[in-house]
Amino acid sequence: MSRVDVIANERLIDDRHHQHEIRDFWRDGPVAFVFLRQFGSAFALEQARALNGRYPDITAAGGNVVFIGLGTPIQAFTFRKRAGTRFPVLTTNDQTLYRTMGLQRAWIGAHGPANVAPLVGLIRTGVYPYQRTGDNRQLGGVFVASIGGKEVLWDFRAHHAHDIAPADDIVRALNSVVTEQAS
Repeated sequence: MSRVDVIANERLIDDRHHQHEIRDFWRDGPVAFVFLRQFGSAFALEQARALNGRYPDITAAGGNVVFIGLGTPIQAFTFRKRAGTRFPVLTTNDQTLYRTMGLQRAWIGAHGPANVAPLVGLIRTGVYPYQRTGDNRQLGGVFVASIGGKEVLWDFRAHHAHDIAPADDIVRALNSVVTEQAS
């Protein structure tokens, strides 16, 4: 499993230009850090919409979701508005966090033929890519951290652009953290 405590002191800017430390988000409950491939990715938008649909389940469990992407605060703001998410959206201008968390950077994974059919499927449902942000080869991932950030209890790393962690799995991981720490 990954360690999340190594990024505890990292400071990121949200879509409203406010600065946050990573540790602020796990203070009151478990948190799922969703590292986006890029803010303009149709797959990132679909993941955000799926998680936003589970907002009541996540908050009822005392959990939170934080989206992290490469880009500027205005790109994060545009992403939050397009996704309609109520979860925080943070931005970083370099790949330090992505590298620290072991997320891949691969051209074939980001642009290879394995992504074509899933992208066409999203476009048919009305989800479109809209702008390139950050690094076009960066892939994403999800890390569910315990209350207090002592450890990562569930993780998911993308190998292709279309690899996104299912919202049900993220909610289940957040619920298991709450259940485990309550007993």
